[in-house]
This record gives sequence, C-alpha cells and structure tokens, in this order.
Amino acid sequence: DVWVGTDGADETTTTGTEQDPFKTIDHAMSRIYGTANNPITISLFGSTYAPSTTGEVFPIRIISNVNLIGQGEEITILDAEETGGVIKMVDCQNNIISHLTITGGFAFGEWPNNRGGGMYIYKSNPIISHITISENTAAYGSGMSFIYSNPILTHVTISENTAERSGGGMYISKS
Repeated sequence: DVWVGTDGADETTTTGTEQDPFKTIDHAMSRIYGTANNPITISLFGSTYAPSTTGEVFPIRIISNVNLIGQGEEITILDAEETGGVIKMVDCQNNIISHLTITGGFAFGEWPNNRGGGMYIYKSNPIISHITISENTAAYGSGMSFIYSNPILTHVTISENTAERSGGGMYISKS
C-alpha cells in the first residue's frame, strides 16, 4: 500500500510510505501493481488534490485491484478544477473508492468524454462509499455515469451537479 500527500514528492527515490508519500495520485498509480489476491490501497492524506495545488492530472484513471481511500469527505478533496472528469474507470474489477469528495469535474466533447464529470464508470463494479460528489458538469451524468456497470453505493451524497442533457446527478445505461 502507498500514501499520497500534498507535502510528498514524485521522485524516483520517493518510497510512497506514510512518512515519505508521493505527491500525486497519478504518480502513485504509475508505481504500483495490484492483483486480485493482493490489491493495493492508495491512502490519501486530508487535503485538496488539484492541478493548482499538487499538479494532479485529471481524470484520475483507476486500474483494477487498486483502492483509493481518503481521510474523510470533509478533508480529502479531489478537485479537477474543470480540467476534465475527476475519476475514470474502464474495465476495472476489485476496487474500493471511499472517504473523499469529488468536485470540479468537467466532461464535454464526443462520447464517451461527455459523460461522468465526477465519475465515469464503464464495465466496472466498484464499491463506492462515504463519498460526496458535487459541483461537477457534463453533457450526461454530471455527478456519476455508469455504463454496463454494477457498482455498490453506500453513504454517497450527490448534489449541485449540472448536466447539459440528462442525468444531473447520475446517468445509468446498459447500452
């Protein structure tokens, strides 16, 4: 398991421990490889992860067998600052995303880039819990967009998201 914090560094010598965290989630993803028998958890310190604060690149592309866990919805914030969607999952299995806020997502353009300002979930079945999804925009599913997916949602608050066409809070499609 690895840690990410705004006081961390994305250097080749950084170990990703709680005492020596990576700076960005994107860099942490490039340094890990989880398996079905040994999933990896990326733990986030309570802070705002955004292009202007950490240089975070959005959308954050989650891969199979990786969990993304914050310290709490009020203190761990993923803010895309309208540079793209916040989280994107395609063909992923064995994932947990919890204890954080997802905001500032922006998803427009051609399909599929116009879906899921906050979260775009395609052919994936994550467990999503203790999450706030707010102030995201997209053509479809500005808060969350699920296509061919069966996530488990618990303690999820979706509010103040704006869709140009449909699914301001959530867009669900099997096609």
